[in-house]
Parts: sequence; structure tokens; C-alpha cells
Amino acid sequence: MPIESNPLRKIYLELTDSCNLECEICYRHQWAEEPRDMSEELWNTVLAQIKEIPAVETIVLGGMGEPLVSPLFQQTVALLRDKQIWVTSNGTLFKEKLTASSVADVNLFIVSIDGMQEQMVKGRGVVFDKLMEEVDFLNRLKEENGKETPHLDIQFVASRKNIDDIFPLMDVLAEKKIRNIIISHLLPQYEEQADDILYKPYNNQELKQLFHKIRNYSFKRGLRIIFPETELKTERHCAFVNNDATYITSRGEIVPCYRLSHQGSEVVFGRPKTLRQYSFGNLTHKHLADIWQDPAYVRFRNKIYNNHYPSCPDCDLVEGCSLIHDVDFDCHGEEPNCADCLWSRKFVFCD
Repeated sequence: MPIESNPLRKIYLELTDSCNLECEICYRHQWAEEPRDMSEELWNTVLAQIKEIPAVETIVLGGMGEPLVSPLFQQTVALLRDKQIWVTSNGTLFKEKLTASSVADVNLFIVSIDGMQEQMVKGRGVVFDKLMEEVDFLNRLKEENGKETPHLDIQFVASRKNIDDIFPLMDVLAEKKIRNIIISHLLPQYEEQADDILYKPYNNQELKQLFHKIRNYSFKRGLRIIFPETELKTERHCAFVNNDATYITSRGEIVPCYRLSHQGSEVVFGRPKTLRQYSFGNLTHKHLADIWQDPAYVRFRNKIYNNHYPSCPDCDLVEGCSLIHDVDFDCHGEEPNCADCLWSRKFVFCD
């Protein structure tokens, strides 16, 4: 099915790739480049171009940085209030940065919480009780505005180190006006993290049973859980392509997704892989609407949407293949190489 006529509907806007935390599992540890806030000049260009595309419905303020670190956060929310605004955050700056007026224009906050006291200090350097105070503050701002929004979702990155914390965490979150708890799997950055994953290619009865227990417990606590896959399935679904979405980095690069937004590495079922940024153009040189309709970008989206690309994890030749070590190109000669993407397999969730 051709999708070249599909308009751009969703934009992931990275106001900054800086962060106030140094989380253990963060992709940013691998960067050679220094973190950067989006410049005001580029920001003016980006917002003007977004406003010229009427089909855009949703703006996700997030990316690979903490959006509340950006000095342009509140202005962005105010100027894009006619869109659905989602914010992905570590939640530690709500008291410092949020106001009732800025919260009034946000539809959804997605806050990362990966465990209870010990796990949060070890993995994120965050005191759990202090983070709950930040969540309470957000809820008070919502009450002050007399609105049902913003909704609050919690994203939990599950691994062998923290999965047992999900039960006491549900006890706490049941009192915090949470809409969803989204469980996403750990995508290892280094080989020493490879044994921490919970998912398997096949025959993962242990995790299925655990998820069944978590689901039953969530019913008792009145919570809704969104689960990742436990093992490989044939179906592939790219949340960016299927939702007509793109990603604007803090430097103005138009990239197709989180995975290809910055350099880095990942370990896919024990196989190390080097990642690099794949840009279809920069907004300092070309208009967003023109980049979206550029033949190369349209061709890429058609390929992904129609699953016309290889699948590495269930390929008989994967162990001897030399193309699995990076994302430069796949065995069809196409670039970038999305054949090993665990996001499309629903092991890892995009917001």
C-alpha cells in the first residue's frame, strides 16, 4: 500500500538532548557529541514550519533529552496549544518548572519510573519518595485547573534487575491517578547488560506466566497495564511510520525514529550493533513539509509500512552475517538497516 499521500500527523520534537540525570540504561552515555539545547533561531524556524502543516495533530516533547531542561519548554507548549501535546519526562523537575498554565495545555505526561527506592537510586540517582512528591504536585496543578488532563502514564523499563518491583510500585501508583502503566523491555547498550533482558526469541513461558500474574494484580489495584511482547512474532509494526510521525532533533535533523536519532550501540539477542544517526535533511536548509515528501523518505516509509525489508532475528543466516553489526545497510542493499529493530517487534515501546 503506497503511503506517499499520507500527511505528517505527529512530530517528536527534541527541544534538548541534555538531561539532569545520568540513568544507568540511557543511550546518551555512548555519545561523542556534547549535549545541546535547540537554539532559539532554529526553534523559531521549527515552530513556524510546524504551523504551516495543518495536518499535524500531535507534538511529543521529548526525544533523547529531558524536555523540562529546555528554557523553551513553556513557550513551546503555549505556542502549540492547538495541538495534542505529550511530554515524556523523568518527572524530577515538575515542582521547579511546571505551572498551572503550562500544565493546562498538555494532554499527556509520560513519566519514567523503573522501580522502588533502591532500584531508583541505583538506576537513576532518584529518591523514590521525592519523585512521588513531584507526581503529587502535577496532580495538584491538574486539580487547580479543574481539568481531567493532562493524563499521566508511567513507563517502566523491565529487566531481571527490577521486575519484582512492579508489584509494590503498582500499590503506590494505584493512589496517584495513573491512566496507564506501560511496560517496555530493556534494550541493552553494552554486552554486560545482555543477560538482564526478560524476553527470548521463542518459548518464553516463564515471562508469560509472570505477565499473567502482573495483569491479575493490576486488576485488583484498578490499573491498566500495557505489555510488550515476550517472544518473537512475525508481525512487525513501526509506530513512527504507521502513525505518520517524524522526529526533529535538537540540531534540526529530520530522523525517522528514536533508534536512528543519535549514534550509539545496542545488543540484540546477544549480538552487539553500532547505531548511527540517519537524517533525511536539516530544517536549516529545507522545509519540513518538503523533507517529509522527499522521494527518499517516502520510499523508506513505504518499505517499512509494507514490511519489504529483511528480518534478522529469525534469519537462518544471522550468526554468520556481516551486516548485523551496524545499521548502514541491509542484505537487500537498502539503508538504513531496520531488520534488527526490536521496537517494531514490540519489545521496546515508542511513546
